[in-house]
Amino acid sequence: MNCPAHSLPNPFVSVALFVLLAITGLLVSASAHSQENTHPITVGIVADNKPYSFVEGRTAGGFSVDVLRDVARQSGLEFTFRAGSWPEIYSAFMRGDLDVIDGISFRQDRAQEILFTGPYHIRQTYLMHDTQHPIGEVQSIEDLQGLRVGVVRDVYYAERLREFGIEHTSYDSLYSLIRALAFGWVDVIIGPRLTLQYYANEAGFRFLAIAGEAPLGELSREDFRLGVLKSNEALFKRINAGLEQIPEKRILELLERWQEFGGTRLAASEDLVLSPEQRRFIAETGPVRVGLMRDYAPYSFDSGTRIEGLTVDVLHRLSDLTGLQVIPVSGQWVELLPLFRDGEIDVLANMSFRPQRTAFTRYTEPYHTIPNVAFTLDPDLDFNSLADLQGQRVALGSGIYYEKPVRERLGDDARVFTAQDAMFEALARGEVDVVLAALPNGNFWIRELGLTGVRIAGELLLEGLPGEDLRFGVRPGLAPLTDILDQALASISADEMRTIENRWLGASNSRQRSATGEVSLSAGEQQWLEARGYRLSMCIDPDWLPLEGFNEEGKHIGLSAEVFRLFAERTPIRFEVLPTETWQQSMVAARERRCDLLAMAMKTPERSEFMNFTEPYLVAPNVVLGRIEAPFIERVGDLRGQKVGVVEDYAFAELLKERYPSLNLVEVPNEQEGLRRLQRRELDGYITTLPTASHYIQDLGFPELKVIGRIPADWSLSVATRSDEPLLLGIMQKLVASLTIDERRSLESHWRNIQLKQSVDYSLLWQLAIVGALITVLLVYWNRKLGRLNRELAVANETLARLSVTDDLTQLGNRSYFDQEFRKSFQWCQRHHSGFAVAMVDADHFKRINDTHGHEAGDLCLKAMAEIMRSHFRRETDRLARFGGEEFVVFASFEDRDEFRNRLESLRQAVAHSSVRFQDEEIRMTISIGLATGRPGPEASAAEYLRQADNALYQAKQNGRNRTEVRAI
Repeated sequence: MNCPAHSLPNPFVSVALFVLLAITGLLVSASAHSQENTHPITVGIVADNKPYSFVEGRTAGGFSVDVLRDVARQSGLEFTFRAGSWPEIYSAFMRGDLDVIDGISFRQDRAQEILFTGPYHIRQTYLMHDTQHPIGEVQSIEDLQGLRVGVVRDVYYAERLREFGIEHTSYDSLYSLIRALAFGWVDVIIGPRLTLQYYANEAGFRFLAIAGEAPLGELSREDFRLGVLKSNEALFKRINAGLEQIPEKRILELLERWQEFGGTRLAASEDLVLSPEQRRFIAETGPVRVGLMRDYAPYSFDSGTRIEGLTVDVLHRLSDLTGLQVIPVSGQWVELLPLFRDGEIDVLANMSFRPQRTAFTRYTEPYHTIPNVAFTLDPDLDFNSLADLQGQRVALGSGIYYEKPVRERLGDDARVFTAQDAMFEALARGEVDVVLAALPNGNFWIRELGLTGVRIAGELLLEGLPGEDLRFGVRPGLAPLTDILDQALASISADEMRTIENRWLGASNSRQRSATGEVSLSAGEQQWLEARGYRLSMCIDPDWLPLEGFNEEGKHIGLSAEVFRLFAERTPIRFEVLPTETWQQSMVAARERRCDLLAMAMKTPERSEFMNFTEPYLVAPNVVLGRIEAPFIERVGDLRGQKVGVVEDYAFAELLKERYPSLNLVEVPNEQEGLRRLQRRELDGYITTLPTASHYIQDLGFPELKVIGRIPADWSLSVATRSDEPLLLGIMQKLVASLTIDERRSLESHWRNIQLKQSVDYSLLWQLAIVGALITVLLVYWNRKLGRLNRELAVANETLARLSVTDDLTQLGNRSYFDQEFRKSFQWCQRHHSGFAVAMVDADHFKRINDTHGHEAGDLCLKAMAEIMRSHFRRETDRLARFGGEEFVVFASFEDRDEFRNRLESLRQAVAHSSVRFQDEEIRMTISIGLATGRPGPEASAAEYLRQADNALYQAKQNGRNRTEVRAI
């Protein structure tokens, strides 16, 4: 049977149709699968449950969120997070508005509607205590009896505590709970371990630690799972499979990351890679001067012979990472901030961000954040706001970021101190009632001064002021350095930063822990020393007493001799001093490898080419000497064009040439020659260390010389070792690190005692005993008499000097005082770009008082008025003078113009409400005030400010008196 060709099945067409249908099916399936994969799965998380889950801005974070992201990757799903309180997200989940809920614990009643994954975390409830006040071992709930226990309000195990009669205090959050423990309000707190440690670490409370599991039985464990409604079983299977594919090791790593490091990556930091431009910038910049507070423990403080602390350790790490050379400048904040603002130092440490400082500061990111609290001896004081401190005498640090709002709120009750330790000493003496200070700083001084009974009344929280974040401030001229330091800070690993923080903020406060007086050398170091017969050659500066030198017998003496005596006691090393006659010879010997080390040297770029340096073991202030008639200098630039001496090859000879090219530096062979040339007026100034200056001025008998200024860079003195022997650097670094804090503090005083003993020639005294005894008696008598006369003369001169500038009637400054201080204060404001205010104050109708009651009554009124002025203007920068008759003048620097004007208004009102009683009559008076304010520029004139104040006073008189008129310049 024949069939038409077109009706016969074509095998090729059949195959094509089959392939086409298969491809279509695959595309449809892939499309459906793709749609399923790309459809976002909504996951409910608790919004404020650090470190498990939280939302900052629009980004979710935390341990649980990291686990969820891993689940999404393993299951091929896309998660979107919706945050809220637990009741909110649980209700939304049960309504079907959410696909998945996180952190849900298995319960039989819930299992009726919810499918649960296996637990990815068991949250254990723990006890946390202050390691400085440990609670001892707690094995049962009864062991909590007698302790002040803190818990979160409405926590599920509160009822269990009540059943056993455990008194407890509730706080609104775990954040508040942590602070209650840190501030000493409770002895122990109960909460989830991970969260407690997270908040303690985040706040810098390294002295808080887990004390053990909470003795709550089955209530102490809480399982974290993911939940899906039973109506969505397919989704549950994919999520459960994704969770099961995450290795347990990965979850433990995430847990540790959030538990110990607040989410920071755990891996060691990668090597910092600077761009060629950044490396060139560091090389061309050279050493930078960094301001470090010497009384801001445990962040930076003077430990006896050097500056150390948490900030110093961070700075050293930044120096290591970047190759930046650092020259420390130690001082108090009120000294350092003006130096930084004037560009005399390059970087200022421990600086908090403030918008008003951005004009002269480029900030790094913060490297630490600390709370400020109120310390008091008052057991009943409860501090929640500044209003609670009304009527209290409150101490705070000068220049601290909260000084202005505190002084504005508390007025004269706010007492400003320039030294941190002085505040706590004043608290102990009862001179102040409250000290506002950083928590670690205050705890340090309480321990250091041995104060008892001091408690924390509360935390200082001010609206608009976020707290004290510690940063490095960089002067604008070195702006690229800010990015370099930020890169270096970011490259410090979490482990490194935790080690630094634990060292200074940990329970044992570290310093004794890091310097035990013991030295442990490695096998390689032992072998190296053995090959050299345990002998090391050493060079010193022969003319640098009291730091180091030779005595008449050629013996090594001075502070470095005492240091190396300690080193020799700790090891079998014999340090043999190579005799040299000058420091220049010592440097040549070191360069030629004839001596293995320099006992006391400062690191410079030139020396680093052939020497390695240990960490500094002594920081000595650098000063400028001048003759007695020379004026004091505010900055190194004041010496421009003058002949300034410095010892040849001293570290600062190299550094000063680079930093101050306009100085006419004259190099001298040694200290004595430099001082002699200064004495003979061949030099205008001489640069040296403060201890050396004191020693040689006394030794050479040059009373005509004095310190006229400070170089904003301290001598940072280390042991220098030959660079071709790297093992030697490690040995000497271990020896330097072994110096205990007590040894460091006693070095200078110990040397002074030795020096006095060595100055006595006992053989000569033996030969001339009788004559010597007679002379001694006569000298003692004469010296006592001379000493008494000198003391009387000194008192008389001091009294004379004071009287010469003091008004006899009011005891304020007189016209001579005004002439001396007015221009000086004005020029200070010019240099520091600070506000300057001058107010003319005149008693209204004073002639009428004299005519009516007599001059005796008038004098009483002027004395009363002066007393009121003193009570309103007591700051260090306030100046008061009687200008003449009934006219007075007030002048000062200011940061806030309105605050100064308000004080004047307060003065005016106080005078108006006061009275003077004379012969049974009450005399009342008022005053008129003319105020001129401005920020004087380079062309401004002090006389113009005074003239404007006088014009404003005239206007106040014309406008009816008893008022204040202001002129802005």
